[in-house]
Amino acid sequence: MPDPERSKFSRKARKRGQIEEVDKQHKRLHHSMLASETWKHLPPPAIKVLIELWRRFNGRNNGQISLSRNEAVKLLHIGKGTAQKAFETLIEMGFIKIARRGSFCGRRATEYILTDTPYQGHNATNEWRQWRPPKKKRKQSFGIETIREEAYLEI
Repeated sequence: MPDPERSKFSRKARKRGQIEEVDKQHKRLHHSMLASETWKHLPPPAIKVLIELWRRFNGRNNGQISLSRNEAVKLLHIGKGTAQKAFETLIEMGFIKIARRGSFCGRRATEYILTDTPYQGHNATNEWRQWRPPKKKRKQSFGIETIREEAYLEI
């Protein structure tokens, strides 16, 4: 009786790394990414969506990774607005880019490019490294003189 666990691919091809088995795929989270300001500012739903996109990457399909908003809602147990905001955040921070927009009429999900992975023979762009957190607005402190001037103008 044939073994169902046995792969139909040759042992040599697996050994050379030409074929990566599904259970052996992994994603390395480098210290440079984890220590960056960009990663520290990522909200948890965005991290969940990014991990799902990484999970769908098989080593050859960068730029063809599709994940719809509704699919993310069902898989990751987040709301529709939260999922939409997570995608927008990942694009804004430079972790992903849009390769091809989806359409409702064609029932096709948007396809994404992972910027931390090589794409079509080019090196990874790592656009997340250029993102900087927005500047905090300083509270204007109104002194007694300013308040008196405003009260004088109202009279």
